[in-house]
Amino acid sequence: MTRKLLVVSVATVLASVALAQPPAPTGPRFKWEAGKVLTYRVIQQTVVTETTIDEKTNKPATGEAKTNLTLVRKWAVKDVDKAGVATLEMSITEMKNEFRQPDGTVTGVDSSKPEDAKAMAAYLNAPIVTVRMDSQGQLVEVKEAKGGTAARLHAELPFRLVLPAAAPAANATWDRAFAVKLDPPHGTGESYDFVQKYTNKGEKDGLLIVGVETALKAPPKGVSEQVPLVPMLWTGDVYFNTAAGKYHAARLKAKAELVNHQGEGTKFVYESVYAEDAVEK
Repeated sequence: MTRKLLVVSVATVLASVALAQPPAPTGPRFKWEAGKVLTYRVIQQTVVTETTIDEKTNKPATGEAKTNLTLVRKWAVKDVDKAGVATLEMSITEMKNEFRQPDGTVTGVDSSKPEDAKAMAAYLNAPIVTVRMDSQGQLVEVKEAKGGTAARLHAELPFRLVLPAAAPAANATWDRAFAVKLDPPHGTGESYDFVQKYTNKGEKDGLLIVGVETALKAPPKGVSEQVPLVPMLWTGDVYFNTAAGKYHAARLKAKAELVNHQGEGTKFVYESVYAEDAVEK
């Protein structure tokens, strides 16, 4: 056999072997179904402790603000195209938000109270967000987002994770990148890059447990510029029902301590705990 024929023969064998290899198993996927409504209850508690320099005494003064938010939101699957991309509308059906200011004053709204429900009529029980999402949970398009939440949806995905392309092995990792643009009053249009890392922590009771870690690729040099970015730094676990093909729950937290954010002796401490659960009928 000539050298040329040998090369052709080897190439043919390799090609045949490659064609014979079974395709990689597909990873878990969202199973969108037109007409279906997905309901979730969210409980989020946030504490901000800030130390500033009192102008009168020139001494450090510390204040603490707390927010307790509880809401129920529904995602209605309006349509699913041939590519498996779903159009979903989100509405809030219940909301209670209590804010305790540093001076101890407490304000808030509660949709169970008729007066508050009337004041919230513009966005209660009405679609306020419309998005298109693929079967991996990736945000394809934000079609509508009342209240300026479009950018936030890219940072905090509607269902909190992107699924891997192939079935993940134990402890396998994958990630996604996103950017956050700071418009006034938090910034002047600067954009900061984040990376969100996902880790397969295994399955339990039919739920895929995915660890989530979010980090800034290059934090701003100025400490004060980091303050509005801290709420995006979520870590924790997201739970996905592989059989049903739906997001099930999340247990997340964001925590940071920024020293000298407004000069020597000042400090900003942020801590938020987020829990979300599917409400089954």
